[in-house]
Amino acid sequence: MWNNIKQTLLDSSYKQLLVAFCASLALHALLFGGFDFALPTLKKEMHVIEARIQMPKAVVNAVEAPKPDKTTLPEPPKPPKNVKPIRPPPVVEESIEPNEPTETVLAEVTPEPAPEVVPPVEALPAQIEPEPPQAEAQPVDAGLVINENAYQYVETDFDVSTKIDGSAEGKATVTYNLVDNQYRLKSLMQARGLAALVISDLLQTSEGVLTKSGLQPTSYFYQYGDNIDKTRTANFDWQNKIVNLHTSKGEKKEELPEGTQDLLSFMYQFMYVAPLQTMQIPIATGKKLVVYDYSFEGEENINIKLGELKTIHIVHSGNSDEEKTELWLAIDYQYVPVKIRKIEKNGKVYELRATRINTNRPTQN
Repeated sequence: MWNNIKQTLLDSSYKQLLVAFCASLALHALLFGGFDFALPTLKKEMHVIEARIQMPKAVVNAVEAPKPDKTTLPEPPKPPKNVKPIRPPPVVEESIEPNEPTETVLAEVTPEPAPEVVPPVEALPAQIEPEPPQAEAQPVDAGLVINENAYQYVETDFDVSTKIDGSAEGKATVTYNLVDNQYRLKSLMQARGLAALVISDLLQTSEGVLTKSGLQPTSYFYQYGDNIDKTRTANFDWQNKIVNLHTSKGEKKEELPEGTQDLLSFMYQFMYVAPLQTMQIPIATGKKLVVYDYSFEGEENINIKLGELKTIHIVHSGNSDEEKTELWLAIDYQYVPVKIRKIEKNGKVYELRATRINTNRPTQN
């Protein structure tokens, strides 16, 4: 059967009939069916495409986070729960020049400064009020070495002779007493036996203060016997640098040099300023103010009733119209005088040799 149909279609007469049938069918469809058929145009037209981007809904645990590469740095540890995070310090950014990479610099966190300690008012130099000047405060010679452990009390007994190395014709006692930086010196020489008929008592006193330079006298008194003509005094005004000298002939004033001593205080000044440091000493005698120049005669061992003592021998000779004074200062007794020899300008000799030294202040009843 299929072969019969195939043979019929291949026949030319049937082909023409088939074509005519198809054309008639197409025409009827166009006229009665409203079939619209348009050929595509070749004219170029602009097409607008409208697109909207819509964010997908978050999907929790949709994708597992990739594992970090071994070369990347580990993430910082997460803070524990229920712990408030620490607010980081403020960030300071440096100015960024064009075409340069941005670099953020964290400001260095410094601790809060400690509260400033204000020194007390008395420690501020600008508020220190200067102390009022004191009359006894004297400048210290930078070359002097002061003995800060000098005796505060010294009592020395002497044998007195009117001849060099002669027998005793009298006695003398010299007492030095220091209390609250106020000193007092007293020397009393008395004759004994027949010598008392021709030799009067000699009293000397010196009072003053102890300063950083040693003894500083404020008054000196000299009295020989009951004769007022042989009494003299010296009063030291350190504030005005004046010494007032008074004798039976009248009163006069002299300029007061630094370090001035009197006839009694200068012998005990050696306790504070050792001999040979200062060999020129201004001395107020009551009659006048003179400068004693001392010479060093050497170290000598002397034998007296007190025993054998090692001493330093110094001499002041002065002019021909001045008396000559020699001192033997005991090295083992802080240069306290243990032998004194004075030769007056008329040739009269007074020699004192120590028989006892007491450095313990007696207790008062």
